[in-house]
Amino acid sequence: MDVLCIYYPEWHVYPEGEAIFGKGRTEWDYVDSAVPRFPGHEQPLRLTAGHPDDSNPADVAGEIDLAADAGIDVFLYDWYWADGHPIAHEALERGFLRAPNRGRMKFALMWANHHRSDVFRTAPGTCNDRLWWTLRYDREEFLDAIDYCIAHSFAAPEYYRRDGRIFLSIYSAAALVDGLGGPEAARKVFAEAQARMARAGLPPLHLSAMVRDPETAVRMADAGFDSTSAYNVTPYDFDDSLVVEETGERRQLFTHEEFADLHATFNAKIAAGSPVPFIPVVSRGWDPSPRCRLDEPFPWRTLQYPYLGIIRDLSPEVFGRCVRDALRLAASDPKRPGAILVNAWNEYTEGSYLMPDLHNGDAYLRALRQACGGYQGNRGTQE
Repeated sequence: MDVLCIYYPEWHVYPEGEAIFGKGRTEWDYVDSAVPRFPGHEQPLRLTAGHPDDSNPADVAGEIDLAADAGIDVFLYDWYWADGHPIAHEALERGFLRAPNRGRMKFALMWANHHRSDVFRTAPGTCNDRLWWTLRYDREEFLDAIDYCIAHSFAAPEYYRRDGRIFLSIYSAAALVDGLGGPEAARKVFAEAQARMARAGLPPLHLSAMVRDPETAVRMADAGFDSTSAYNVTPYDFDDSLVVEETGERRQLFTHEEFADLHATFNAKIAAGSPVPFIPVVSRGWDPSPRCRLDEPFPWRTLQYPYLGIIRDLSPEVFGRCVRDALRLAASDPKRPGAILVNAWNEYTEGSYLMPDLHNGDAYLRALRQACGGYQGNRGTQE
């Protein structure tokens, strides 16, 4: 059973990031200046490592050691590509791939093929008014991205494979399939990508689709995806039973216990309905408030990302239970997904991270290690 973990590569200075955050700035500014929105709210976040630069091999080497020691097998990098070129790729190409201890774990790519809008301290209800970059969901864009990965990533000895195939996850899989003309047309484009892999002397791709419901999983299987998963679990995956009865409004604070129950329901529902293996997901937490305006009072007056619900009173023990539940689900699934996905290693501005901080220390890494080590089928975390 492999443990994959989302890696968010936005913690270094890069050209497109400077256009968003300002010259020489990164999202660390939003981490540092975040404010608590209610009593007991764990903001701002302070990592014990300070501000690791994910394009610095020395900093990434420290992260690799922490992750490998906790039983993480694979960093699944959010990989951005738009207008014919990669974005924020320095984290992988200068950081991980130059780290002296990179052989301790694998990496893979999740094409984060979504439009990037201004969600950083903008007013509620206006977060989609300005786009930083947009995606073309067409044959040329997809195949150009594949060609770049063939040249720069897929052949690396550290690249993660599933059953001997190069693992590539697609975030907006449904949007890509629609843009390619539907499942039948998508299969033809995917076949062309496989041909390019063969010409490069590489194994075939294992294509994995991010989905949020069984119906989309069925459609992605029809398009030729080999597996499905989900990027995370969030409060907007709660059903309407958690609407406040007295007001009819959506709740905005949730306990970790509620969050754990949601994980079990969310994963089991998609796993049962997905025709191809579904890789269960575990979110460490959810709190995008560092991306919200500092003067905006909580509860939010408008629910639109990043102004969404927050998980409070997070517990490493509850997180460990979610990991064990995901491992059991993956092991019992006759379609044999062979892995779980953890969100995330470093989604600091969404409140989902495993890196040690001044409040929790390394408690979440220890909880992950214990959960995986106590699972007999996990080859990567046996004591």
